[in-house]
Amino acid sequence: MERYCFRWLGVGLLVLFLGTASHAQKVVYRDYDRLGWAILDSLKRPGEASLFKGMSTLKQECRTLVEETTVDVKSCPAGKRKLKPREIIEDRQGSVLMMFKYLRPTTRPEAIEPWATAVVLSEDGVCVTNWHVFWQLIDTIARLDARDSLLFVATEAGKVYSIASILSYSRSGDLAFFKIDTRGDRLEPMPMGQDIAVGENVHALTNPAGYPYVYTSGVVSRTFTKEANNPFGNRVEITADFAKGSSGGPIMDDRGNMIAMVSCLHPIFYVEQPPSDKQMGIKECIPVSSIMRLMKGKRD
Repeated sequence: MERYCFRWLGVGLLVLFLGTASHAQKVVYRDYDRLGWAILDSLKRPGEASLFKGMSTLKQECRTLVEETTVDVKSCPAGKRKLKPREIIEDRQGSVLMMFKYLRPTTRPEAIEPWATAVVLSEDGVCVTNWHVFWQLIDTIARLDARDSLLFVATEAGKVYSIASILSYSRSGDLAFFKIDTRGDRLEPMPMGQDIAVGENVHALTNPAGYPYVYTSGVVSRTFTKEANNPFGNRVEITADFAKGSSGGPIMDDRGNMIAMVSCLHPIFYVEQPPSDKQMGIKECIPVSSIMRLMKGKRD
């Protein structure tokens, strides 16, 4: 009897080992520097530049843009199943885009500059980011830099898309909706959740300048309003890290639903002479309710 017990115990351990091995995750190491060069090269393919609108053209088109116009896009339904952080990254990475600015050659060589982050809202290419990402195009007084040429987006796989038009914006909400030319590709829209309270878990997937697709996590640390009578005045503060280039990136709940969007960071110094004695950084975000206020289709 003991012999059989040990035999079955051995089989059980073997099955457990094989099961564990089969669920082991393959770690992928991406060469993001090489990806950057590949993106730059793709812009120089014959005929490729003609598919892109220059920043001066987009700025001209923005003259007729009306602030806080609702955008005809229906939000992707919220997910119900709680996800592990790894699953959130894998399932939502396709909905997060890198934004770049192409700088034409002058006295310096041509280059692409990591600019911001954007979130896909629809399969046909409606996206959202911050107003301040597009402020040079939207603000009639602002002037473009002499090197500014193109503003475009790219996926983590290196697929490049041009910006077809800017659809709407809110300065006080720090929101901007825009449409990209998907060339017939069907994109992966981000599921939209609901505003969440202080203490709830949050997950960020953004593109800090030079460091694409960085995942951080934390909690909601504070909710407040900048203007009590402004429907776009609400803000969310979180402890998950982000930095320059993260603007427009998604903040998600434990189910991978977008519940806020990165806006800005306010450093606090012990003395008012930066960069001495920095104590902490306040990470300010836009709640999803503000984003959905400008979405005409709302939810299914």
